[in-house]
Amino acid sequence: MLYLLSLVFGAAFFTFLLGYVFIFGERITLARRVNQVVGAPPATIREKELSAPFAARVIKPLMAKAAAVLVRILPSEKEAALRNKLVRAGLTERLTPVEVMVFKYLGAGLLGLAAVFIAGVAGGSLVKSTCIIVLAVAVGLMLPEYYLVTRARRRNAEVEAALPQILDLLTVSVEAGLGFDGAVSKVIEKTRGVLALELKKMMQEVRVGKTRREALKDLAGRFDVNDLNNFVSAVILGEQLGISIGNVMRRQADQIRLRRRQQAEERAMKAPVKMLFPLVFMIFPALFIIILGPGAIQIYRSFIR
Repeated sequence: MLYLLSLVFGAAFFTFLLGYVFIFGERITLARRVNQVVGAPPATIREKELSAPFAARVIKPLMAKAAAVLVRILPSEKEAALRNKLVRAGLTERLTPVEVMVFKYLGAGLLGLAAVFIAGVAGGSLVKSTCIIVLAVAVGLMLPEYYLVTRARRRNAEVEAALPQILDLLTVSVEAGLGFDGAVSKVIEKTRGVLALELKKMMQEVRVGKTRREALKDLAGRFDVNDLNNFVSAVILGEQLGISIGNVMRRQADQIRLRRRQQAEERAMKAPVKMLFPLVFMIFPALFIIILGPGAIQIYRSFIR
């Protein structure tokens, strides 16, 4: 019966398409050709609104209304902490602290409803269902901030890895006769990555009127990298004391490489201690079973006889 209904529906749909093409096909082709020659008529306001993505038409207005409510109850300290996390994650141009709070509460609510549904379908005890719901709500609250922290760590690692090369390029450019701003512009032109984008942003801030000292401090504040903080402090101090910027940057690059070598040696010395646990509790038992297992079986059989 279901197979017969599917065939009937398919035949009716195919017949409708044939009729539509037969009746309106020539008119549609003619209108398309006229639009190609004369140009399409200007779109109405409704057509422009409908052409926008679903997120811009529906989701964003709903989030704006929820954000207007959260602004009244969001503490200023919490908003400042979220803004700092957004700065470290490089998402200040995409999200605001209030939107992050909307994502947190919305995710917690949706996961809580899903947990209620799953607990109702599974039919467990009240304690088990309550634990599942509480865990789902907690995960919904923590996921957005976890994403921000993870993204910030990834950006910090990328900046820390690219900093020695950037300093070498800056040193070579300064020693070749360029000023600090020209050297930074050359580095922006020749390199790619998070640090190059942030240096570009710093130069834009300097061009619109911010002092170089403030722009450098803001650059260091957007990351949690000690080497970058030391570099910025050294450049600012060198400018105040009149020290050559090239020597400052070369010394900073050497110190960064020395610290990185020391950190690699420290991790290498910790490796045997970290390998001790899996070696004793995972590898040795398997070796004992393989080596001593056959002998133990033979001994067991001999005692049974």
